[in-house]
Amino acid sequence: MNTQVHPIQTLVVDDSLDECALLNFELQSIDSVQLIGFVHNGVEAIHYLRGLDGFHDRRLFPYPDLMLLDFSMPKLGGMEVLKFLNRETQRPHVLLWSNTLEQVNVPLALRLGADMVCEKPANRRELTKIMRDLETRILETEPLLHRPRTSQGAAQALSPRVLHRHD
Repeated sequence: MNTQVHPIQTLVVDDSLDECALLNFELQSIDSVQLIGFVHNGVEAIHYLRGLDGFHDRRLFPYPDLMLLDFSMPKLGGMEVLKFLNRETQRPHVLLWSNTLEQVNVPLALRLGADMVCEKPANRRELTKIMRDLETRILETEPLLHRPRTSQGAAQALSPRVLHRHD
């Protein structure tokens, strides 16, 4: 993996506090990733991205390069967040993942701007592979700040990598 000058500023959007705690621990071992925060539903994610409510200070709440977005959450799910992002002129890269991948409309998620759609990793090895794949296939090809909205065709040009648990 190439060494980057700036780590990938990553926002985790997941309603499971247990999964957030595990991701916090596991992602700290990946040098190219800098965790910048956790929010627990789609409404909080949109507020974070827009700098609303308690997220207005960008020194404390920097705009993410990457958002790890859970598919199923209360208030507003991952697909609804993708629909919001699809209308924005600035947006982070997005990995949409789920424990119930069969419920995700992968082609629609890609059309809405997800860079990758996959099953949540079962272990550190799978998480590291997903992050390396993202870095290699997506993040190294574009500047790491505020990716402009892609056309619907551009999202499909990056073929989805749907990972299944091997354990």
